[in-house]
Amino acid sequence: MLKQISFFFLVLFTCFVSFAQTIKKYRESDLKDFKNKFYQNREIGVDSSLYYMNRLIESNDIAYKTFGYAATEYLKVREKQAINIPFKDSINKYLPKIAKTNKNYTLLFDIHILLGNTNKRRKLIKPALQNYITAENYALLAKDINRTIKIKGNIALIYQDMEELDKALNKAKETLELIETNKETLSNKYYSSKYKRMFNVAAIYASLYKNDKDKHQYADSSLHYYNSLLETKEFNLNSYYTGKVYYGMGTVYTLKEAYSKASSYLEKSLVLFTKSKSQSYLYKSYYNNGLNYYNLNKLEKAKQNFLAALSIKKDTILDDNYIKMHGYLSQIYTYQNKVDSANYYLNTYIRNHSKVSSRDREQFKEAIKIDFDQKIKDLKEDSTKKSFYYEIIVISLITIVLFISFLVFKNAKEKKRTKKKLNDLLEKISKKEDLTEKSFSLSNPLKIKDEQHQQIINGLLKIEEKKYFLKEEFNLYNAAKKIGTNTTYLSKIIKDYKKMSFNDYTNELRINYIIGVLSNDKKVRSYTTQAIGEIAGYKNAKSFTRIFKKHIGITPYQFIEKINKEL
Repeated sequence: MLKQISFFFLVLFTCFVSFAQTIKKYRESDLKDFKNKFYQNREIGVDSSLYYMNRLIESNDIAYKTFGYAATEYLKVREKQAINIPFKDSINKYLPKIAKTNKNYTLLFDIHILLGNTNKRRKLIKPALQNYITAENYALLAKDINRTIKIKGNIALIYQDMEELDKALNKAKETLELIETNKETLSNKYYSSKYKRMFNVAAIYASLYKNDKDKHQYADSSLHYYNSLLETKEFNLNSYYTGKVYYGMGTVYTLKEAYSKASSYLEKSLVLFTKSKSQSYLYKSYYNNGLNYYNLNKLEKAKQNFLAALSIKKDTILDDNYIKMHGYLSQIYTYQNKVDSANYYLNTYIRNHSKVSSRDREQFKEAIKIDFDQKIKDLKEDSTKKSFYYEIIVISLITIVLFISFLVFKNAKEKKRTKKKLNDLLEKISKKEDLTEKSFSLSNPLKIKDEQHQQIINGLLKIEEKKYFLKEEFNLYNAAKKIGTNTTYLSKIIKDYKKMSFNDYTNELRINYIIGVLSNDKKVRSYTTQAIGEIAGYKNAKSFTRIFKKHIGITPYQFIEKINKEL
């Protein structure tokens, strides 16, 4: 009995010691020092910052502990490291326990902006926006001007990512006004804060102009802000930030098709980006500069810029510009009568293009009626013959011309089809016709093969009637389970009777439904693209916009504008 009691107290003592080692009490000054180590992660290294964040996690202060979890999650996501501890659960556990007091408003701001940055890196745009808006509220409660300006800028960038440029512009201008109002309070941070927001406004105006070339005032406004940045000596811009302004001005003039002026600014940006060793901006500047010179028919300069860009970024098909440069170079070398180089870049262009879309590759080959691979092989074998040079030039030119003609014809045909589809849709809306009619309409009886097929189709009709397709969990597996069949059979039925895949069937139902809602409910038309997409069953605005445009031919925003004009 005595041994059992002794063992019990030994276990109890061990647990107490272990707990005491896990939960540590630090002084407030220590906690602040640990927290500051996060913001020094670029200087001291990520591992060192993570060490100090772990000490915050071990503390018994709920607010600093939560910051430690949020900061660790952000660093690991940024560095693409595995997250072994369920940080999200821990954050959700401790965050509500933080007292909403003046003392904690700043920490709550820092936590929510970290959560927003983490969600943004994970491409979770809506949760990121929600965290930023919460952070903005805490910044206002704390009456912290610096943090309020910072978070408003983040919100403006989120709206840009969501392609809600009007909201982004309003938020950025609102931030500029706040900076001006608090010039004395901001002191030495006034000009750095003003630069960032003015640059943001200039970039938004450039994006608005890119979307609507008829509104020249957008381009003028963008250039006005960029010029103001250069003319304000107090900004004291370094090479990198001055280069960004010149690059921005160059892109605006490219959009205006003022190619000579665009190149003059891009040349300046290249000098400054070389000095500041900014590889990403060097790549973009070389590409845009090459494009300007190409449009000016200054082919040698265009070639030099394209080759310089390719020397920075190696072999990636994720960047359209990387692929396009090979096409431009093949044409330039053809004009310069340099057959080997023209052949090399043309082959690279075709090879990379085929990786992106094998179907386009086959359509391309069918359009030109040539076994292109064999032709290139034959040309290489005959490279020692004099006729080789003439033949490769002719083949290259024919290939390029036919390929461009094919793309133009395909684009024109697609535009014509889209315009007719949109006109028919708007006509239905104006006549108040039902836009949400069932996909398996009973008014036009289908030729059903057997009772089992009929049972599945009836099940699909019930799903459509109850609008189960709007739920996030709606997928092939759940639909099959609800109907009482298997996924293979359900897919086959939809393919046989609807001539489409299950995903296309789902998207057709959702897009038809949301079109009906938009045409009948003016209030919904005022919602954000994200909110409208969620009504239709989509998780994020980008997916919804892409699918909507694929089905209707224009974006949801453009469709709403057309409806508002029609009704």
